[in-house]
Amino acid sequence: MQPGALEAVRSFRESDFLEFGQEYGIDYRFPDRSLSNSSSAQAEPNPVIAQGRIDEVSLPSGFRFTASELELFQTYSSTSRGHAPLLIVIVLQGIVELSVGALSRELIAGQALSLQLRPEFALEARQQAGQQLKSLTLAFDPALVSQSSAMTPSLTSLLQAIENSVHAWAVPSLLLAQLDKCLLPSVAELQRNLVLEGLALQLIGQGLPEFAYHPADTAPTRQRDFRRLETVRQQLEFEPTRDYTLDGLAQQAAMSASSLRSKFRLVYGVSVFDYLRRCRLELGRRYLEQGYSVQQAAHRAGYRHATNFATAFRREFGVSPRGFI
Repeated sequence: MQPGALEAVRSFRESDFLEFGQEYGIDYRFPDRSLSNSSSAQAEPNPVIAQGRIDEVSLPSGFRFTASELELFQTYSSTSRGHAPLLIVIVLQGIVELSVGALSRELIAGQALSLQLRPEFALEARQQAGQQLKSLTLAFDPALVSQSSAMTPSLTSLLQAIENSVHAWAVPSLLLAQLDKCLLPSVAELQRNLVLEGLALQLIGQGLPEFAYHPADTAPTRQRDFRRLETVRQQLEFEPTRDYTLDGLAQQAAMSASSLRSKFRLVYGVSVFDYLRRCRLELGRRYLEQGYSVQQAAHRAGYRHATNFATAFRREFGVSPRGFI
């Protein structure tokens, strides 16, 4: 699959998605395909997953738009670990579920999610079969910036100052209409690219992740501590399946273990490892909703033993994992 400028409507098979994934570092999975393989020896070896268009436009300013308009015949999910200082996913029609570790957001038409993720944090997306899905992704990639672009230093500085890595927001209706119109095949390429440059800046202005809230005491030392604590909290939420120690997290936060323990509870109202437990259980619950067995969900959520997961799950949600299914 080679997304290009205003590609014609076509069918996308499993092999097309896998080829696209190899090029862009994305791991695609097809749960409906797994079910059909287990239930039938006559399963289609390379089924059509979707039909429609996928177009990509890279601009001299460093912005890259990827637009898709697809009819989905099979459910598929993707996991990517690429790095971009800013990524904005916009749903124009249909539903997309996005998740980073224990954090999950379901986007419907008119909604967007802005993200700033480090390469070690995996972004997962899930698109359900039986829908018409129209989405737009805007990525800012400094490597694509031409030397004539004057806005890059200020934009880069602004992005570096952001502390809230994930921000969900509603796209203004006027901006949605402009985006929709710009993606029409009848729009000339030069005109479309000029308009997209302006729309990219509007999207940045509307959807830049909000600056993190600081406690009432705004002394520089307090602000610095809060930024360090927020780094630890995001690490636990975005990558809850890793093994952590208090000493290791304290070293990451540049404070003593006792300071991290007391300050984390003071700011977030829960201990470091109670927060990690909640993140793992939330992740496990999402895997159960996706059809994984209790043992599979437990292991994927970071638990070595399904019994420990089941006990913690019941304590947190008031029902056993099997009862939840």
